[in-house]
Amino acid sequence: MMLKNISLVCLLSCFIFISSGPALAKRKGRARKYYPPLTHPAVLWSRTLSQSQDTEQRKIAAFKLSQYSQSIYQEEIINTLLKCISDPDEHIKVFCAKAMGKASSRSKIDSIRKVLLAQYKQEPQLRGTLVRTFIARKDNSPSTQNTLLETLKESSDSEEILSIVDYFEQFGSSQSIEPLITLYQKTDNTKIKRAAVKALSEKGQGQDSIVSLLTQCLDSRDTTLVLTCLSALQIQAKKDSKTLIAVEKTIGSSDPDVVLASLEVIQSLPETPNSKISERLVELISDSSDTEILEKSMLALGVCGDFSEAIVTTLQKSLEKKDLEEGVRISAALSLGKQAGKFPDQPKTILNECKSSSSSESLKTACQLAIQELEVRTKKLQSNNPDSKSNSNSEPKKDS
Repeated sequence: MMLKNISLVCLLSCFIFISSGPALAKRKGRARKYYPPLTHPAVLWSRTLSQSQDTEQRKIAAFKLSQYSQSIYQEEIINTLLKCISDPDEHIKVFCAKAMGKASSRSKIDSIRKVLLAQYKQEPQLRGTLVRTFIARKDNSPSTQNTLLETLKESSDSEEILSIVDYFEQFGSSQSIEPLITLYQKTDNTKIKRAAVKALSEKGQGQDSIVSLLTQCLDSRDTTLVLTCLSALQIQAKKDSKTLIAVEKTIGSSDPDVVLASLEVIQSLPETPNSKISERLVELISDSSDTEILEKSMLALGVCGDFSEAIVTTLQKSLEKKDLEEGVRISAALSLGKQAGKFPDQPKTILNECKSSSSSESLKTACQLAIQELEVRTKKLQSNNPDSKSNSNSEPKKDS
């Protein structure tokens, strides 16, 4: 009897154990399933910023939001930023303005812009930060541009002006051209002048007013400004006749950086003979040992050379110098093909020799191209001026 009772107890215990396992697991599964999700750290910072009474904690939270690298879409965070941008604490205000650069909710674009512009007008000391926020948000709306243009016309704060010019370098339009020109003309601050030139270079369309300003700018004693203006001329004035006149001033500089920048401008222009620049280029080739200046000077002769005997002689001499860098000799060959149309015989002989005997395939190819160019130009010149046929045998003196 006792054995039967013991057996019954064992069976009952086993049943309870077996049946309780799935039930317990099920309960645990349900408990895990309904754990609340972890809160996004940016949301936690936002809640600290909006709810905490501790100023230092709020500053830390605002700073973290300002450094947050991802786009902010959460409405809760954006609403907090919209409020804290007018916070009494200056640091929190600045941090919130920076954080607004990452606010990316499409439905909030207009309300964000409205708050930022209102704050921009109310707090001049915050304007630099807010302009950088507009840049981060890629806000090129008419209302933003008009507000910044008004400030550009009136402000005397150099840092504020520089931030606005930076904005117009990226998002400027035809409307910003004249204010930028006026800014350049009225300021003595070379940093602002350089920034204005860069903005005009990026957003200009070769307007006469821009080219005229850049030409005047080349008279500056600030080498960096002159280089900036030359770079802008290269972009803005590819077909403007005033550009070569401007380069006439700078190509005579003793500063090698200014000379190189001038040569780069010449290479971007259409072929236009200019005796004054040609004379200077021949001088540079004769006097310089700088490989880059030599190479670019020879290429520049192909653009603005005046087809004179001095040019052809200089190019022939350079091509025949086997101790010169290959790039220099290639440049000499290419420009010789463009410049020797009045007396082609000797240049053609030298080019043929270069094509057949040069050890470099690149130089051989350059000489071949130069021969083809020379033949085309010689025929064109002779068809336009029959008397030139009798002069074609008059060759430039070969340097001994």
